[in-house]
Amino acid sequence: MLTIKNLPFLGVVDDGVASLELPIGMTYNRFYLKLGGTTFAKSNISRIVLKMNGKIFYDISGTNLDKLNDYKGMGLGAGYLCLDFIEDKAKTIGGQYIGSIGTLEGVTSLIMEITISGATAPTIESWSEVSSPMPLGLISSLISHTATYAAAGEFPLVLPHGKEAGLLIQRVLFYHTNMTALEVKKNGVIIFEDMPTAVNSEIQTCYGRTPQSGLYVYDTIINNDIKQVLDTSNAQSLSYNVTVSAADTITVLTEAIADLGKI
Repeated sequence: MLTIKNLPFLGVVDDGVASLELPIGMTYNRFYLKLGGTTFAKSNISRIVLKMNGKIFYDISGTNLDKLNDYKGMGLGAGYLCLDFIEDKAKTIGGQYIGSIGTLEGVTSLIMEITISGATAPTIESWSEVSSPMPLGLISSLISHTATYAAAGEFPLVLPHGKEAGLLIQRVLFYHTNMTALEVKKNGVIIFEDMPTAVNSEIQTCYGRTPQSGLYVYDTIINNDIKQVLDTSNAQSLSYNVTVSAADTITVLTEAIADLGKI
């Protein structure tokens, strides 16, 4: 495993989209970003996107990525972010690297785009953590969805990752203001029962996670056993019941291991 510095981003401006074309042939485990300049905070990044062969498979804002990094216990500094495709605490080596992005075969392009808003003379430096070259296989992805609720109550939420997608779901991330509980059903059977936000956070703390304000995490591999991922390939139905105490717009990110063609 090596950590190498990437080429400079192109188009790094106060308001615009900076881009970086990454070399093909490596297997990528993580990307590290260092933000600099006069004024350039994580909140100035409205979107970080990864595209492979022209298809988006990773989509998150700087603020939301920061919360995800903190939830996983990374504890990064104010000017740093990590795009993480591995489960470094998994109980097996195979489990740790199951989501790494192999580009030796099957990949014609891999591009990172960072949308910057309201910065002043920003700079970006980046590094890639890479391992032995491998062809494209299953990869770690972040799939974005928005749910809007006009009042308090319990509401069904069906995300676009059912049987056809065949995802292996590691986590579902709910970035919210007023969410108070979650229930998950697969094939009509409750697999995560009416879990209040506070209780969910305490259980995650017991497993070494760091719960974040405004982030509810349904973590299928809380015990670091990759075999516990939620497999949607045999799901005739998969639904989430979201409870909110007041009107809310929730950004939902599904962190899953998937075939690029099925994302």
